[in-house]
Amino acid sequence: MLVSPVLVAFTTLCSLTTFTLVAADIPAYHESADYDRGLKGSWPHQYYRSAPEVGPVINYRQHDERCDDGQYTLIAPRGGGVTTAGPMILDQKGALVWTKPYGQTYNVNIYNFKGRDYLTFWTGNDGVVGHGDGVYYMLDSSYNVAYTIKAANGLPADLHEFQITPNGTAIFTIYDIIAADLSSVGGSADGWIWDGTFQEVDIETGELVFQWRASEHFNFTEAYRGREGNGDRREQAWDYFHINSIDKDDRGNYLISSRYFHVLAYIDGRTGAVIWKLGGKDNMFTDLSDGAATNISWQHHARFHKDGHAITVFDNGSRGQGAPMNPSRGLFIDIDHESLTAKVRHQYWNPLPISSQSQGSVQILDSGNVLVGYGFSAAWTEFTMDGEVLCDIHFGPTLGFSDGSIISYRVFKHAWVGDPNTNPAIALEGYEIYVSWNGATEVKTWVLQGSDIDDGDDDEEEEEEGDNFHFISAVAKDGFETTIPIPTDTTYTYLRALALNSTGHTIGTTVAMEWDSSGVQVLMGVVDDKAKEKARRRSMKAWVFFAVGFGSASLLAFCSWLIGFCVRRARAKKRARASAAAGGTAWQAADFDLNDLVVEDDDDDDMEHVGADFALLRKKDWVDGDDGEEADELGRQLQEDEEEGDESRVLLQKETV
Repeated sequence: MLVSPVLVAFTTLCSLTTFTLVAADIPAYHESADYDRGLKGSWPHQYYRSAPEVGPVINYRQHDERCDDGQYTLIAPRGGGVTTAGPMILDQKGALVWTKPYGQTYNVNIYNFKGRDYLTFWTGNDGVVGHGDGVYYMLDSSYNVAYTIKAANGLPADLHEFQITPNGTAIFTIYDIIAADLSSVGGSADGWIWDGTFQEVDIETGELVFQWRASEHFNFTEAYRGREGNGDRREQAWDYFHINSIDKDDRGNYLISSRYFHVLAYIDGRTGAVIWKLGGKDNMFTDLSDGAATNISWQHHARFHKDGHAITVFDNGSRGQGAPMNPSRGLFIDIDHESLTAKVRHQYWNPLPISSQSQGSVQILDSGNVLVGYGFSAAWTEFTMDGEVLCDIHFGPTLGFSDGSIISYRVFKHAWVGDPNTNPAIALEGYEIYVSWNGATEVKTWVLQGSDIDDGDDDEEEEEEGDNFHFISAVAKDGFETTIPIPTDTTYTYLRALALNSTGHTIGTTVAMEWDSSGVQVLMGVVDDKAKEKARRRSMKAWVFFAVGFGSASLLAFCSWLIGFCVRRARAKKRARASAAAGGTAWQAADFDLNDLVVEDDDDDDMEHVGADFALLRKKDWVDGDDGEEADELGRQLQEDEEEGDESRVLLQKETV
């Protein structure tokens, strides 16, 4: 449906002047000390009138317009303070765009696969000694599951990493228990470890492309985290390596991060051999920054840049209580593969500062800014490339940064177009309409319409439904849920809302809600029982229409055949009576099954049975009268066929009347 340019201009003007927009969302806080002290709740969040989704309420400690690039922030809140865990998309004002309660969710991101963007994340059991066993999802722009990806060889798919490579495969981490000789670290020769493994698989077929195990290439003595009583029994296997990120370069080699080895390692994509190590006990690089490039510890999320000549990584600097709690930082490091030198290009420090004991991410944005997510601490910060703080955002109080009450494994920011195949949601209360559409990114304007005719009335044709509704008002969309005031002079019985995009096209329509113009109105749900009953009646109407139409067509066809049959019988009887009166031979109707009649053709050995209704004739005796000319013509044709030797026609001698 295309709304006229006049209406678009009018709705835009209305949204700016006549009608006042009232956002149903709780807006973001700005520099709220009460928020950070926990006085707004252990997890500040909000509910909506029109939809069951739960959205976060964030606190801007610092904001700069240079962060407002129109892209969307991806988080996955979880932890003891989070009531509804799952992936979330937020707009640049911090308002919810989409969420779904998938449960414990990690690593929400957007990747392009075969020319289409997909929302990707992991869900599953994350309580397996610091790692997980679950499934990777790829959702299309309508939020339908397009692909589910599991590990090959029956291994568990871990939560720490999922990435789609440039050649269209998926790489991810795996933790599995294997036997190992731990005598070199004071353990049993018959010990057990959680091995640090990764796989590369074909997304569409699940076929294994490459698999690598840390135990085949690293010594246990390089670990910074000791056994701590683990490793002697399978039930208490030692997580010695803790792989938490993988990247693949254009050469086909891999960059991996080991949290417990404090090392980034470059892995040969053919043999699995270690090409070099940056950081850790066996560091192979000369640090040109006085140790700042190689003194990483407990780090996460290493990524190649500049064609493999630079690396970004989130350096946690801490693993929590019991270890030094240094401030966390984002790092941008230049490396030389030939001379094995490393130099810090940029460091990104939070203004608090923040010491995040686990998780975290660093992303170079399309704008050139740098986004740092703080993992175990509910915060993200956007910097300029050279390290200036632009926007500093908390999605949980500072008070809980070290207790795990609100966590997001990583934070990313991307462009995204969401086109859900659901309908917009609507609720009605008094003189206000509340509208929302979970996941829709293209809605710019909401238009309120009214009608005195219920679109579900039995007396109304479905095609006329759109004509029954008339423009009332329009407001600009702002936030997840928008409030549309109902003008006090409105007298319509039914109200609904249209979602318009930037070009004025209608891209979604809510159900129509019955409205009490007295203003005494209780809150109404998205689709109430009456609306469901209307949909059921419309479905029944469609079925009845089909049944009646099909039956009528069948009856008409039968009647047409019956009339024709009767006419032919009447004509045959008339000819028979005329022939009898003249003492000649006549046409006679003969209804019989020709399956008993043998027909000869040119092949004497090939005899066919033919089933049909025939009128019998004697070819040399013709009848005068109304049908005489027609009979003469048919007789002459049969005579010519016989003279030409065509015996494939059936000629039957009829009795003389």
